[in-house]
Amino acid sequence: MMSVPTIRFIAVLLIGQLGLNACQTNTDIVLPSTAIGTNPKVTVSDWIAITDETWTISAKAPQLHIAGFVDSAVTNSVVENGLVVAFYRHSAVEEVYPLPVAIGNQAISFTYYAMNDKGIISFQQKAGQTLDGEYRWIVVPKEAAKNVNWTDYDEVKQALHLKE
Repeated sequence: MMSVPTIRFIAVLLIGQLGLNACQTNTDIVLPSTAIGTNPKVTVSDWIAITDETWTISAKAPQLHIAGFVDSAVTNSVVENGLVVAFYRHSAVEEVYPLPVAIGNQAISFTYYAMNDKGIISFQQKAGQTLDGEYRWIVVPKEAAKNVNWTDYDEVKQALHLKE
């Protein structure tokens, strides 16, 4: 059972995200790439560039910059029983980082939730100098989860036969 402060925090986060998404144009809605052939239940987003112009200061938590996206593959069932993993890469560096991650003095995290089977993916960084880069998320329903280290991008890439 969740505590009252936890429920309040979740409610504030949801309200903030709903406000963010209400202001999104159709070009902000990101649909995942086609399902992976070896596992049709897993969906993978394209690499999405988030730049300084894309980050928005959170109205509810001004210490955070946020960027949100709609993904219909993130359903209530996935939130309750599945898994969503996210990765970050800087265009100048080959390395891919699983989220959450701390790079230098900047922390990058993400959250996901579904409301009426409308999935929301939200990336967060603390206010100040944000790290531009590309972000990708993978939606794994419970029945598709297998023995993959979902925080190791090379292993995920191999398991899902991803091509960059």
